[in-house]
Amino acid sequence: MSREILMNVQPNQVRVACLEDGVISELFIEKSNVEQIEGNIYKAKVLRVLPGMQAAFLDIGQERSAFLYRDDVIAD
Repeated sequence: MSREILMNVQPNQVRVACLEDGVISELFIEKSNVEQIEGNIYKAKVLRVLPGMQAAFLDIGQERSAFLYRDDVIAD
């Protein structure tokens, strides 16, 4: 299976498409005038791992820490 990520960046909008075998599997659109947290891609620092919950808290540079559940991680 081939995978590609395509990005189109314009002054007011950023579009990212994930392709699997040439077919769009995911599409993300971010407009500069709309604040959106969910679906964004962040570089993060792991603050705490909770093995019992199979989750982690991450510092993504926002006011609050992000919560990442194990099943929300895409593994190749």
